[in-house]
Amino acid sequence: MIRKILLGSASTLAFAAPLLAQTPTEPTSQSAIDAPLTDTNAQTSDATGRDAAAQGSGLDTAVPADDNAGAPVAAPVKTGNAVLDRLNELEAKINALEARNRQLEADAAETATRVQKVEVRAAKGVQPGVAPTFGDPTDSFSFHPRGTFQLDWAGYHSRAGGYDYNNGTDIRRGRFGFDGTAWKVWKYRIEAEFVKNSVNLLDAYVQYTGFKNIVLTVGQHKAPYGLEANSTDALNTFLERGMFTNAFGAVGAERRVGANVAYITNNLTATVGVYGAGEGVQRNATTPDEAYSVNGRVTYEPILDTGRVVHVGASAFHVSQIAGNSVTLSDRPGTRVDGGVIESVVLGPVTTGPAAGRTQGVRDATYWGTEGAVVFGPFSAQGEYGHLSVNRYGSVASGNFDGFYGFATFFLTGESRVFKGGVVDRIKPFNDFNPAGGHWGAFELGVRYDRMDLTDHAISPLSRLATSWTGGLNWYLNPNTRFIFNYIRFKGANSPLVVAPVATFGTTAKGDAYATRLQFDF
Repeated sequence: MIRKILLGSASTLAFAAPLLAQTPTEPTSQSAIDAPLTDTNAQTSDATGRDAAAQGSGLDTAVPADDNAGAPVAAPVKTGNAVLDRLNELEAKINALEARNRQLEADAAETATRVQKVEVRAAKGVQPGVAPTFGDPTDSFSFHPRGTFQLDWAGYHSRAGGYDYNNGTDIRRGRFGFDGTAWKVWKYRIEAEFVKNSVNLLDAYVQYTGFKNIVLTVGQHKAPYGLEANSTDALNTFLERGMFTNAFGAVGAERRVGANVAYITNNLTATVGVYGAGEGVQRNATTPDEAYSVNGRVTYEPILDTGRVVHVGASAFHVSQIAGNSVTLSDRPGTRVDGGVIESVVLGPVTTGPAAGRTQGVRDATYWGTEGAVVFGPFSAQGEYGHLSVNRYGSVASGNFDGFYGFATFFLTGESRVFKGGVVDRIKPFNDFNPAGGHWGAFELGVRYDRMDLTDHAISPLSRLATSWTGGLNWYLNPNTRFIFNYIRFKGANSPLVVAPVATFGTTAKGDAYATRLQFDF
């Protein structure tokens, strides 16, 4: 704007210059003759002023930006015209100010860039949270502590069978470990569990993620097997998983040392791996070779959105060289405070009878199962079915067993269950627990039917069927803290919970469990 005003003023003043001169008849000085603004063939006139303004003043010509904005600006050449000289000086000062302004803007931009880099470095260096994540600005390295603490209490009531349950408290899980990233494409995790005065290694593995949608995992980790089993224990809905998932998974799944390859997209996962036994197996010259298994799982979610999920999947495994050529199938009735099992079947070497000496026990076992879940707003339903075949050597009968569970849940506060990567993900309440602000967290009601059938009349004439109904309340105080209450009504035919004599206590165990858990995980 200043330049435009000056240009307009210069044109007017150029025309008026002869009238403003103090000595109109004074001859033109040599400096005026040499100046680019003066016509050498005529005295000062209107035409002379116009020619000078057009040819040499620079007022009508944009001055190019000076890359070296900090350099001094050269003084304008004197024209002998006082008004034009004054205008040229003003323009030179404006050019100097503009150059200085450009330099200041460049300095400010550089400072802002440096501040941004520092802020990014600080933000990526330590990302705050319940458990802070430490990293570097290039995202090449990260380190994140993780852990779970679960304190249980349970009280039992025996309705049939005569078993004396042990009421009380239990540290169900106390886990601590670390995971992170190395060189951007490598991930790792190591985690241990501290329970009942013993320490067990849960996870110890590395992953390579350098291929698109492909993850390679080597070490001890969860073998692909079912929805509840492959989801984090702290994120499952009820205190314990379905009975059959525990009993059958102990044969050829759960955490084992091995390697797998997984194909993962937003809606599809497909995992296959080869596994040995867990890291805790002791071996020497007198022990058999390690068991090995092939495990696989596929999941698909045709609908995967906030509050809208449809999940289907299937899994299978085949395990051979089972330790001791023996398999024990058993589980407890929905809680772990008391150690009594509701059903138990042992398949091992035959030592008596006509088959004695002609068998070496269990040869291998094969499992297959299906899974499904739907989420519709605050409502959800989930279920799994599994079948296990245990093959034995020789003419001794093999065993076929199955089980399933199904449950439905509803959030009273409107939240929805979340799925990610083919497993259950964390619930985040709309409002964390804060009584002072009138917020109480999230509340979820659930009911489950659970069934495990270890009956196989080719092995035994006895029925060994366990069933239970569970009513549950989950109170999510925040994303990391949850209080759980389960009422479990269970029964088991020909159960180990039945105390002899049969004439007094019958053959079926029945009972109720009132169980709670305070959980914190990160």
